[in-house]
Amino acid sequence: KEGDQGDTSHFQALTTALSGTVGTGNIAGVALAIHLGGPAALFWMLVTAAVGMTTKFVEVTLSHKYREIASDGSVSGGPMYYMKNRLNMKWLAGIFAVATILSSFGTGSLPQINSISNSLFQTFGINHMLTGAVLAVLLGLVIIGGIKRIAKVTSTLVPLMAAIYFIGAMAVLFLLAAVVYRG
Repeated sequence: KEGDQGDTSHFQALTTALSGTVGTGNIAGVALAIHLGGPAALFWMLVTAAVGMTTKFVEVTLSHKYREIASDGSVSGGPMYYMKNRLNMKWLAGIFAVATILSSFGTGSLPQINSISNSLFQTFGINHMLTGAVLAVLLGLVIIGGIKRIAKVTSTLVPLMAAIYFIGAMAVLFLLAAVVYRG
């Protein structure tokens, strides 16, 4: 509702959550799992997805319930806040917050950057280091801008990403159908 407390709209909150959940793992990870484990890998992906969705739902609900609202109206939340405010484990909240920061600038984005740089190198011959450097700068500019900038960027990119993903999936299915019905 208009006037509700928070730094982002509901749509921006949704796209921010989706941007951290949906990524290159959904493309490269599925292909690798099927390559290594065969079609049965899809079953286990569905099982882990059900567990993951349940975990994500609980995490987001608790993060929202135990968030903190500062005197200036800005909102802070996340797993570290319910660890601190509900579980009374400030030490664990501190460790989680530090790990989140390290993950954001380190291992959290490395698989995506690796997939992107490998694709650009294989397709256009663009150096891995150049791609990594450009993406690191762009990632830094978005993250350092805080939740408002992250929400603004994701509310633009996530719908575009979903459209490209859907169009790509449909193109693959139609091309496969054309090959199967021809042969």
